Amino acid sequence: MLTGDATTRPGNYVVADNATNRVIGTLMLARRSIDRPGHVTEDGEELELGYVLRRREWGAGLAFEAATAALRAAADELADQPVVLVTQTANERSLKLAARLGFRPIGTFEEFDAEQTLCSAALSMFRL
Repeated sequence: MLTGDATTRPGNYVVADNATNRVIGTLMLARRSIDRPGHVTEDGEELELGYVLRRREWGAGLAFEAATAALRAAADELADQPVVLVTQTANERSLKLAARLGFRPIGTFEEFDAEQTLCSAALSMFRL
């Protein structure tokens, strides 16, 4: 379950288990700062998706469910635009999740002393 108001403005949201209402992670939908590497437009400030779940919740499809809910809500309220997702290249699980969500890798760069993969998708693809 995604709590918060993803349609009004991008931000950070709590991901909670529907059955127990226990917090299992966070999801971020915000503008990627122009000061950071990893952009798909000249102006930067693309909508960026990020997520963190407790390790014991990995593999249950909850990150996919939360990300899909947030992206669908954003797609219903915002004009079509690129959405970026950045993850460490070594994080194979996150890259698989990005692909399952419909993001495509478009390049790599160094940040936080590690190689990062930049993935992108059109926000419109999440409209129902």
